[in-house]
Amino acid sequence: MRAAHKAKDKPGMPADNPYIQSLKQAGYRLTQARLTVLEVLEAEHGHITSADVLKQVERINPAIGRASVFRTLELFTQLGFIRPTYIHTSVTPTYVMMHGGHHHHVICTECKRFFEFANCGLDVLKANLQRELDVQIRGHLLEFYGVCADCRGPSHAEQKA
Repeated sequence: MRAAHKAKDKPGMPADNPYIQSLKQAGYRLTQARLTVLEVLEAEHGHITSADVLKQVERINPAIGRASVFRTLELFTQLGFIRPTYIHTSVTPTYVMMHGGHHHHVICTECKRFFEFANCGLDVLKANLQRELDVQIRGHLLEFYGVCADCRGPSHAEQKA
């Protein structure tokens, strides 16, 4: 229970945190590695590479090993807290938080900047898929790729005018 007590005392990590509650309900212990990785993910609003998670976890608690961080990222992916996406490269995933079971963004293929949006309009599709395929959908990650206005440059802005 020591780790659970620390979770309550940890700034930004209240005991009623939905991710902490989900870990408890799934029967997982609240280890320092899990709590620290969760703290890092939430501080970055869930857009962070595994390398950056490692650096920040090491800065917060150098006693947490690399393997524990990767096991925690894998667990959080299995539980649906995060999903890997390939915003910046095709090799290293960027993890995104799945608040409410979903996440949506547009990624500029030139500068790799991402733009989040809330309403994906997929409620009807979700209901149809659940009915037609007899599945219970628990979340989704929606990514669009394009070129932002900054990368298209001033000639694009002039064409629109």
